[in-house]
Amino acid sequence: MYLQRFCMTLSSLIMKNYLYYSIVLLCLFTLSSYAQKDTIWFDSNWKKTTKDNAAFYRTESSKKGNGYWFEDYYVSGVKQMEGISMYKDKEVFDGTVKWYYENGKPLQVVNFKNGKLNGKRQIFFENGKLKSESFYKNGNKEGKYKLYYDNGRLNKEGNFKNNLETGLWKIYYPNGKMKSEGTYQDGKKVNIWKTYYYDGTNQN
Repeated sequence: MYLQRFCMTLSSLIMKNYLYYSIVLLCLFTLSSYAQKDTIWFDSNWKKTTKDNAAFYRTESSKKGNGYWFEDYYVSGVKQMEGISMYKDKEVFDGTVKWYYENGKPLQVVNFKNGKLNGKRQIFFENGKLKSESFYKNGNKEGKYKLYYDNGRLNKEGNFKNNLETGLWKIYYPNGKMKSEGTYQDGKKVNIWKTYYYDGTNQN
């Protein structure tokens, strides 16, 4: 009698545990399949590929405001890009978009409007220091431009108009001394440019 009850209880526990673990495994499998379906894999040239040959991947975009939130990752799991696109399945960025190096530091921060560069764009060295800063209007460089050495010193500075260099430009040595200065007009050097030695003395 006692043996019969023990066997029935044991059998019931085994069935319950079997059912529990079966449900857990089914859920895990479903979640895994769902994640695989919504993940897009890219090779190093950003062409779609398989997971085994991927260098990057993109998770499913989600609705955010009037657009869709995009996130790309290195296969290591580090975020590579984030920003809003106007379309769910196409990159037409709007607002601020950020790209990252695999070490997690910013690569560039860019502003877009209706898929075109518009506003400030900053590019960084891998050590996190600013490499360049420029401004855009409707896809074209417009306004102040600055380029830096990786030691933080200014490399060159000037202005753009309709994507072409214009006005006074200055170029510096890595030690901060002036290297040359002169004027651009419609993207071409005009008039006489002053040049300097590394110690800052005038060559002309």
